[in-house]
Amino acid sequence: MFKGYAFRYRIIFFIILLTCYINASANINGIKIEIVEAQLYDTVHIPLLSKRINTTIDMFRVGYLQANQTTKALIKDDEYYIITLQDKHSSGKLNAIIKGHHLKHYQHHIGVLTQVSFLLSQDLIGKKYDKFALEKHLDTVAKKIIESKGFILDNDFEIGYSDILLYEDSRRELYKSYNDDVRPLEKKIRNNTLDYKDAFSFVYEISHSREAVKHKSDKNRKIAPLYRLVVFLHIPRNTKRTTEIIKLEKLREGSAKVDRFELSNKNVPFRINHEGSVILSGNLSEDVYGFEAIAHTKDGDSNTISFTIIIDKIKDTKYYKVK
Repeated sequence: MFKGYAFRYRIIFFIILLTCYINASANINGIKIEIVEAQLYDTVHIPLLSKRINTTIDMFRVGYLQANQTTKALIKDDEYYIITLQDKHSSGKLNAIIKGHHLKHYQHHIGVLTQVSFLLSQDLIGKKYDKFALEKHLDTVAKKIIESKGFILDNDFEIGYSDILLYEDSRRELYKSYNDDVRPLEKKIRNNTLDYKDAFSFVYEISHSREAVKHKSDKNRKIAPLYRLVVFLHIPRNTKRTTEIIKLEKLREGSAKVDRFELSNKNVPFRINHEGSVILSGNLSEDVYGFEAIAHTKDGDSNTISFTIIIDKIKDTKYYKVK
């Protein structure tokens, strides 16, 4: 047993296990990174990784983290891990629960939303670790955050925890509730005062939604349906005209009905019908198209969806009709 521990220590000491993609923005003398297996969290254990990275940024601006090849050999695909960040100028820590497969093959950003998810999952890690219950719970929390606040990022149209892992706190222009909802939590995390009650209130109390605050005094006002805020799609260049590229799916039905859709840019080879289907209507002469679709309700509310459509040279039917 001791021989195995010594071997692990030697691995950790002699190799770099994590690659960081960062942009310098503050005067911080390093960030401590620790990785432990979720089932060992808050127990007497040897971390899979414990090291300090010399960088000039703080833990909220560390960017995207991705395991390198050496780390991948030590991580089990089907198990969950806890990544913890802490810088010298904060008394609090940032945590993220990440499955081994995701940690090895995808990028992820540790921030306010991963910390909230972590705090709400305490009963499913450590000695009470339940992998299957944890996975279901993380998706449930993610969907609740997304449906109430509109934070949606990844290209997978199955809404879930992967969206939370890609949410980047500093890209506030994409997220309508950043200053109202996320910024106060960031301050509490820095001061080590964010607790379970704060996390629960953020996710489950509707009063934290900017939309709910807006309509709080008007009981008769109908709530507009919510759609994905950002859409990234790849389609092949030989896509035929009249092909449905995507049909916009509601994340929340709402009580108000969508009266019409429109595209903000009329000079793109796409159109949108009353059902929310985006259809190819012209020639694909550019490599990428950017435009917005706007869903209008009869009550005068609207929801804007930003599109980036990348045109690929090869044919690949997997791009069609992503749900």
